[in-house]
Amino acid sequence: MEELRMIGEKIEKFKYILVEHIELFEEEPLYDFETSKEVRSKLIQIHADALIHGKAQAMESMKITGMEIGKRIVDMGIPLDKNIEEAQLIRNLFWSFIEEEVSNRYYSIEILLKASSIIDAILDQFIHCVSISYVNHYKEMAQMANDSLRKIKENEEFMEELSTPIVQTVLKDVLLLPLIGRIDDWRMESMQSTVLQKCADLHAEVLIMDFSGITFTKESNMLSLLDQLVGAMALMGTETIFVGFTPDVVKEIVKLDFVNRVKAFLSFRQALEYLFKQRGLALQPV
Repeated sequence: MEELRMIGEKIEKFKYILVEHIELFEEEPLYDFETSKEVRSKLIQIHADALIHGKAQAMESMKITGMEIGKRIVDMGIPLDKNIEEAQLIRNLFWSFIEEEVSNRYYSIEILLKASSIIDAILDQFIHCVSISYVNHYKEMAQMANDSLRKIKENEEFMEELSTPIVQTVLKDVLLLPLIGRIDDWRMESMQSTVLQKCADLHAEVLIMDFSGITFTKESNMLSLLDQLVGAMALMGTETIFVGFTPDVVKEIVKLDFVNRVKAFLSFRQALEYLFKQRGLALQPV
C-alpha cells in the first residue's frame, strides 16, 4: 500500500534522529556509542523496509540480525533481559511516532494500525530470534568451557603421572619412584595419593624413592609432607627406602623424627644390593 510505503520512507529518513531518541530514554547503554548507533539504526531500517518492500523479506532480515545479536550479547556478557528491554524501548519509540502521525492526521487510523501491526510482528521476530540465539550460543559456550575444564583436568592428571613415574624393579614387590626436577608442596601433595594407590594396586612391600634428580628449597614443606607419606606407607605395610639425597638435603632431613624409621642409601644400586642380600639373592654383574 502506498501509505505504508510513505510511512516506511519517513521512518528511514529520520532513523538517526529516532536512534537519538532511544538514547534519551535508556538508563544504561548496552554497547559503546558507535555499536549502539549501528545496531539501533539497523533495527529501525529493517522496520522501515517492512513497510516499504513488504513484511516477508523484512522478517527474514530480522531473523538473521536477531541471531547475530543474540551471539554478540553472549560474547559481550550482556544479560538477555537487558536486550529485551532495549527492544521495548524501540517498540515505545514506534508507538510514539505513530501517535504523532495520528495527531497530525497525515494518515487514516486504519493505515496506522496496519503499520503498527507490521512493526510489532517484526519486533516480535527480533525478540524471538535473539532469545533463541542467546540460549543456544550460551549453551555452546558453556559446553566449550566444560570441555576446556575437562581437558585441563586430563592434562593435570597426565602431568601428575609424568611427575610420579612409579616403575617395577627386577623384584616384583619392589617399586622405584625416581623423582626429577623441582619438588614443591603442590607436587608432593598430589604425589602422595598416586604413590599410595600404586603401591596398593601392585601389592608393593618396598618403595625406593630416588631423590638424586631433584632440587630442594628450604621454604617448602617437602620434608614434613614426606614424613606423612612414610607414615601412611607404613600403615599399608610398605617399607620406604630413600636413595640419592644430596648433602644439603641430609642436613635438613636429620632434624626430623622419621629419619630413624627409614633406610637410606647413596644410590639405587646399593638399595637393590641390600634387598637382594636380605632375601638371600645375589645381584649378578652384567
